[in-house]
Amino acid sequence: MAAAAAYTAATRAALAALERNVLPDAVTRRLTRLLLAQRLRLGYLPSAPLQLQHLIQFAHALEEMPIAIETDKAKDQHYELPTTFFKLVLGRNLKYSSCYFPDDSSTLEDAEVAMLGLYCERAQIQDGQTILDVGCGWGSLSLYIAKKYRKCTITGICNSTTQKAFIEEQCRENELSNVEIIVADISKFEMERSFDRIISIEMFEHMKNYNALLKKISGWMKEDSLLFVHYFCHKTFAYHFEKTYGKESATKWIAYWRTFFISVAELFGYNNGGEWMVAHFLFQKK
Repeated sequence: MAAAAAYTAATRAALAALERNVLPDAVTRRLTRLLLAQRLRLGYLPSAPLQLQHLIQFAHALEEMPIAIETDKAKDQHYELPTTFFKLVLGRNLKYSSCYFPDDSSTLEDAEVAMLGLYCERAQIQDGQTILDVGCGWGSLSLYIAKKYRKCTITGICNSTTQKAFIEEQCRENELSNVEIIVADISKFEMERSFDRIISIEMFEHMKNYNALLKKISGWMKEDSLLFVHYFCHKTFAYHFEKTYGKESATKWIAYWRTFFISVAELFGYNNGGEWMVAHFLFQKK
C-alpha cells in the first residue's frame, strides 16, 4: 500500500510539473523513466503463483465492468481534435497506432505501410471479402484495404465525426466506393450484419469487459470468419489505464501532447523494448 501511495504521489507531482510545460525534454524523459520503473516495481510480484493469481483476479474483475468507460473523455481529448494537427504529427496515412520499421532506414510512411501490409497478411485478407474495421481511427487500414483489394467492401466504426469526415473525403479523392463509415460507441452499438473479417487495431486496451465485447463481435462473424486484434500490452501483468489529465487541465494541449509523445517513446523503449510491446492475435468463432 505504501508503494502504491508513493507511486500515486510521484505521478501527481510529475504531472503537475509536466503540465506547466517548462521542463526540458531530457528532464521529461527522466521523469517518465522513473515512473515506468516504479510501475514495474508495483507490477512484478515476488513469485510466479502470486503473479498468476493477481492476473486471474484482474481478469475476473473486468467481467463485472461495462465494455468501456469514459469514452466521451477519450473522444474529446484525442479524436475530435482538428485533423490538421494529426497531419503534422503522423505519417501520410494518418495511422494513429504502432508502425513497423523493418530496418533502421525506414521512414515513418514506410513503417505505416509495412504494418498495414502485415495486418492484411496476418488477418488473411482476400479480395472480395467483407471487412469490419472496429475503431478505424482516421481510416489508415480501411483506406489501405479499399485501395489494394478493390472488390472488398469495408465498414469502419469510429467514434468521431471528424474522423468520418476525413475518411469520406479521402474516399472521394481516391474514387473509392467500397468504404462505409459509421460513427458509434462500440460498447453500445448493435447491428444485424456479418463479415468475413473483423479487425481491431489498438482498441482492446481501452476496453474493460472483454467477454462482453467478444460476445458482441462474435455476433458479427460468419461461421468461418476471423477476428484479428492488435493491441499494446506488458509482457507479464495487466493494469488499468490511469487518470492523468482531468477536466481542469484538458486545455493544456501543448504540454499534454509533448508529454504523450515522449512517454510513448520511453514506454516502448524501456529496457531495450523488453517490457511493453504490441501483440497480434487471430481468433476464430467457436
